[in-house]
Amino acid sequence: MSRTTRRSEKLRLQCIQVIEELQDEIKLLQITNEKLNGVGLDDMSSTELASLRSMLDEGFRIVDKQTDQAHEDLTVKQIVEYDLMGGMDWIRRLEKEDLAYQSLLAGRRRALRNKAREFRLSPPETQPWRSNDPERLKTDIDSLKIEKERLRVFNQRMIGKELDGMGYLELTVFSFEISGAIMKVEGMMKIKRAEEMEKTKRPRPTVNKELISLGQI
Repeated sequence: MSRTTRRSEKLRLQCIQVIEELQDEIKLLQITNEKLNGVGLDDMSSTELASLRSMLDEGFRIVDKQTDQAHEDLTVKQIVEYDLMGGMDWIRRLEKEDLAYQSLLAGRRRALRNKAREFRLSPPETQPWRSNDPERLKTDIDSLKIEKERLRVFNQRMIGKELDGMGYLELTVFSFEISGAIMKVEGMMKIKRAEEMEKTKRPRPTVNKELISLGQI
């Protein structure tokens, strides 16, 4: 094996190691993202669900507060645009377009989450083939780093962190997502409580009437 070939093979193995590490980190972030969105809750205990509910409640409270502030900022901006761009028709059109865009982004997040879950739970033989080209592997690393950061930010936002730069309608749509997740967690908590109550029920002792009759003879 030539020196160039050895160097290329070493680089390839290094890239693969980095990719595998990133994939493991992304997997954990994906699982967290699913839980924060009320997906895959079956394996969680009542205590874990209560903790998750508390985190989402706090996230909703913070996002709701930030939404109010963003609405005030938007109102000030609209006052200026009202005179410059033609009044309420202009403002309503902008709001409609922005809301449609934010709803589209929310739908994409949901689709990506579902696809990632499907991919993660699929058999190993269905996983995509990995290139041996170091340059292609470097591109894969860059893509994985972007995905890792995307998931990290979304997870933080679900608990009310890293909200800077989010606009009013973006925050509004995000609050709906958190609210929906809270409802799913509450639903699973009810199921878990019912299961626990069922387990604690003690069966009533059965009375053997035949033995009683024999004892009375």
